[in-house]
Amino acid sequence: MPDLQVFSPADGQLLPLEQVPDPAFSEKMLGDGIAVNPSAGFVAAPFDGQVVSLHSALHAIAVRGEGAEALIHVGVETVNLQGKGFKACVKEGDFVKKGQKLTEFNPVFLAQNAPCNWVILIITSPDGAELKKSALTQVHAGQDVVFTLPGVQTAAAQPQTQAVQNWLYSREVRVPNPNGLHARPAGNLAEEAKKYPFSIQVEVNGKHADAKSLVSMMGLSIQHGDTVRLRAPQEAAEAAAALENLAAKIEGGLGETEAEAAAVVHTLPSLPAADLSQPGSTLHALTACTGIALGPAWTWQEAQLDFEETAPDPAAEQQRLQAALQAVLADCARQIAAAPNKAAAEILHAHEELLQDPFLAQQAQEHLQQGQSAPAAFNEAIRASIDVLKKTKNTFLMERIADLKDLRSRVLTQLTGQTPQAPQIPDGCILVAQELLPSDISAFDGRVRGVLLAQGSPTAHASILLRNQGIPSLVGAGEAVLSIPDAEELALNATEGLAYFRPTEEQKQQLARLQLQEKQAQERNRQNATQPAQTQDGVLVHVCGNAGNEKEAAAAYANGADGLGLVRTEFLFYQGPTAPTQAQQYTLYQSVADALHGRPVTLRTLDVGGDKPVSYMPLPPEDNPIVGLRGVRNYRQYRTLFTDQIRAMLRVQPTGVVRIMLPMVSFVDELVEYKQFIEEQKKALGLSARVEIGIMVEVPSAALCAKQLAKEADFFSLGTNDLTQYTLAIDRGHKTLCAQADPLHPAVLELIARTCQGAQAYQRPVAVCGAMAGDLAAVPLLVGLGVRELAVGAGAIAQVKALVRTLNSTHCAQVAAQACQLDNAAQVRALVKKEFDV
Repeated sequence: MPDLQVFSPADGQLLPLEQVPDPAFSEKMLGDGIAVNPSAGFVAAPFDGQVVSLHSALHAIAVRGEGAEALIHVGVETVNLQGKGFKACVKEGDFVKKGQKLTEFNPVFLAQNAPCNWVILIITSPDGAELKKSALTQVHAGQDVVFTLPGVQTAAAQPQTQAVQNWLYSREVRVPNPNGLHARPAGNLAEEAKKYPFSIQVEVNGKHADAKSLVSMMGLSIQHGDTVRLRAPQEAAEAAAALENLAAKIEGGLGETEAEAAAVVHTLPSLPAADLSQPGSTLHALTACTGIALGPAWTWQEAQLDFEETAPDPAAEQQRLQAALQAVLADCARQIAAAPNKAAAEILHAHEELLQDPFLAQQAQEHLQQGQSAPAAFNEAIRASIDVLKKTKNTFLMERIADLKDLRSRVLTQLTGQTPQAPQIPDGCILVAQELLPSDISAFDGRVRGVLLAQGSPTAHASILLRNQGIPSLVGAGEAVLSIPDAEELALNATEGLAYFRPTEEQKQQLARLQLQEKQAQERNRQNATQPAQTQDGVLVHVCGNAGNEKEAAAAYANGADGLGLVRTEFLFYQGPTAPTQAQQYTLYQSVADALHGRPVTLRTLDVGGDKPVSYMPLPPEDNPIVGLRGVRNYRQYRTLFTDQIRAMLRVQPTGVVRIMLPMVSFVDELVEYKQFIEEQKKALGLSARVEIGIMVEVPSAALCAKQLAKEADFFSLGTNDLTQYTLAIDRGHKTLCAQADPLHPAVLELIARTCQGAQAYQRPVAVCGAMAGDLAAVPLLVGLGVRELAVGAGAIAQVKALVRTLNSTHCAQVAAQACQLDNAAQVRALVKKEFDV
């Protein structure tokens, strides 16, 4: 029989199924197919046929045609919306024509209330069908063929299990899934049923369906609390065991717990929705880099590389792959050595670690043995690794997915000899994308004024690089932004987390005024940057820089830094396969001190391990590395490495310019132990001058025991990034919760207050070296709580100093005390806005 042409179910951008952010689809658990990023709010029949299933939530509809069954699924986790945002245009049993409208939906509402609003088309029957997919990028519903299905036996000629008379029945099972057997759990049941070589059926409310058919089961509309039974031919071997196994699977939720099924409803960002069909519409997102930008929208498309899927000689392909991996590793090493800053070096180091991951190698080897080519095998290995990260549900780990995709591009480029064609980015555009890989940003070449991403988080590697380039950027804006046509005007007020679609003249004028005011203020602040930051009632606040090398140290000095409040020494430890020598470390530390011309320099000892290991410090795998082997917790095991670092720090001249700061201190006895150790190293070097030794306060135990620690520590430096995540139990990189991890939460402020009170008992100074120090809304509160040193990036020094000069410390203390009594961070920020207009 002729091939079946399957037409697009929606208007929009055609995407591979692998990009759908749900393993049930991306790993083809339910069958093969495609996805469409919709530009209009409806789905259409992909071929002539009959509607055999329409889910009660209206997000999924199944159509049976000549020889095939197709499932059309709108979005990911949209079953939780229970039909809100959807409208049915047909009913079960209706016969439909290709291109006929089946359902309507609101793509903006879905983008704001579900992880993804893509239209997904899956061929569920015949099982394992080979699809000849289209190379189109833009498609129209019912007009463009997205794939063809080779001629297969018609559905009417399929074996009919209903004729079996002697059935063996399972026990009754109540369905626990809050949303019933929707696509994912039904697909899991079908996959399990296919393991058995005999017919299995599901019965509910007097109806039955083939348990091996996703579409048939969805046609039963099995709801939460329904009682189902399974049946199989009585004479089939293992029938009883099979039915018991499947019944237990249903009883266990088919891999979906009640908490997981409902989780999406509770973890979505609480950002207001926007109707992007109206000029001047406002879209809310998360800030990756502050600033204002105006320009035409331009959608970024990921470059694709072509390669053969199979190869006749697995051994030769293995050699090809190894050679490519070694070449990319060598390239990483060269780039790390030339990295302009610590952030760039850390990202490249992460790529090195991933390239040498045993799981990646094992997966690639398995695919090579199956006859795949080196590029195809590595591509599949990356996909398997991405799936593993997704299933951890640890968003810190899931942020590494972009790094894996970046590696895929680098290795495939090496293997194929093809260079992905650099996109022709229009000069002055606002770049719009699903996400960006770290390597993508290198192609910007100064042409991008702003960035607006559907996904991502402010702490992802791409966001770090965007901040380094100073490009106003918003992330986590939702799928709706991908429907913005190219050349439409966009404006970003990234400082406030706002984007304007087709901004009005009034909006543009307001942004222009803000931009001019910002520029004028920056110039005034720059001229006064070298002057002390003293409040109006005479309280001196030291505003220092943060640095990872001598270039960043010099930039801080040039911008008026009173010293360096934090030198991240990890940069040097990421530069090679072995630890830096004492001599290498001394050279770096001395050059950093020289760049400050005698002003104080705070060197933080090595803060690696757990979530950011180095290859020569092998540590056991940890289920929760954020609260594992980090900072001082590694020094006993790696005593030689720690000794070399301390001796290199102690040798820096002039004597006394360097302060030593210990990270991740949780207990008083840790501080006592390492203070004594540093004294021993001083004696070994023949040194007698006093060296100040302080700690990072980044865990609640240190803040609550500040008075005890102040007896031993010479100074405190609050690491507010970690202190916030440990206090609020929110991973600061969490894709959906990170917006709530606000350091201005009253609980965090209370711990800062406790730290300052403990320090005052022994007259110890307190600094802040986390991102909070550069948050202008936080500065008055920190001054009021008793913080007397702020360590910020070089570009923020002048602005923070200017703000301090406008403050009165008594007023700050009164407002800070009031802030600690409020309910949430939003109330605190509103209070600061009212009292200080920042």
